Amino acid sequence: MMLNGRIMIVSDRKQVVAELEPIVRRGSHLALTVPDAREALRSLEQGLVPDLIISDLGSSTAHDSAEYLSRFRHINRAGAHLVVVDEGAEVPPAGSTIPLRRPFRDGEVQWAIEAAVGRIGEEVVALRGQVCREMEEMRHGMRELRRDVVTALAGTIAARDPYMHGHSVRVAALARRVAEAMGVAPADVELLEFASLLHEIGKVVVPLELLHKTEPLTADELEQIRAHARAGAQIVEGVASLRGAARIIEHHTVPYDALHPSLDSDSAEFLLAGILHVADAYDAMTSPRAYRGALDHDYCARTLEAGSGTRFHAAVVEMLLRIMR
Repeated sequence: MMLNGRIMIVSDRKQVVAELEPIVRRGSHLALTVPDAREALRSLEQGLVPDLIISDLGSSTAHDSAEYLSRFRHINRAGAHLVVVDEGAEVPPAGSTIPLRRPFRDGEVQWAIEAAVGRIGEEVVALRGQVCREMEEMRHGMRELRRDVVTALAGTIAARDPYMHGHSVRVAALARRVAEAMGVAPADVELLEFASLLHEIGKVVVPLELLHKTEPLTADELEQIRAHARAGAQIVEGVASLRGAARIIEHHTVPYDALHPSLDSDSAEFLLAGILHVADAYDAMTSPRAYRGALDHDYCARTLEAGSGTRFHAAVVEMLLRIMR
């Protein structure tokens, strides 16, 4: 039994309403009475959706019930329908709906209402499970779609410079390990992974010869390269589901002590940008570049420790070095 079920009585016969309403209320249900099909449809469109509708077949507008019943079944898949049938009148086909014969017998009417409401409760439980499964499938589909978008965007990096793509993949793997070790929420770990895979995408606007230049960079050239984070954020921001990653990409090159007030130090983005910054720096140092070979771990560790708390997030440096040991 489901207490406080919402029951709509559709009848323009005052006597039928006067007989039914007390029976409905004795079962601890809420009764809403409307005179005709038009008012029933209006109530449904205004959001007054009952669990059970009782239609009076003896009402003068009973023949107009198809539209509001169709609407009711569309918005309440678990809803039930009963009909009032006068003595001697034709009974609806078995299985299509449940008749309430008039003159009413209180016990029979109350039993029919309770049985209908009870079935609704069972169907709601089943529907809840079905809806949960459908929502999980939708979430999974959205995650896969977002991953496909990230893969496609990351592919633009690899097409232009295979080194940058390999770097981004390594940074993403390292950033994920650090984030998980620091207890970051799974959704934020996934967002960080996407940001890591795409953190170099802004370099598509930087001339390739500048990226591969072996001579010292001029001030203007250095500024062009440093601007890639903002450019990458603008590219990624165009994808609605990745806007959170855009802010991480934009701030991942900003020194730790300059991140605030750009980002709230208590926000998830502040920590995620700090993780990406440290992981990016570590992989950049331990990977060969056009102008130098790979640097050894000890040198990289000393560099990170020297910048801990100023250039780099101190807790992230500590965790990354612990992992790499």
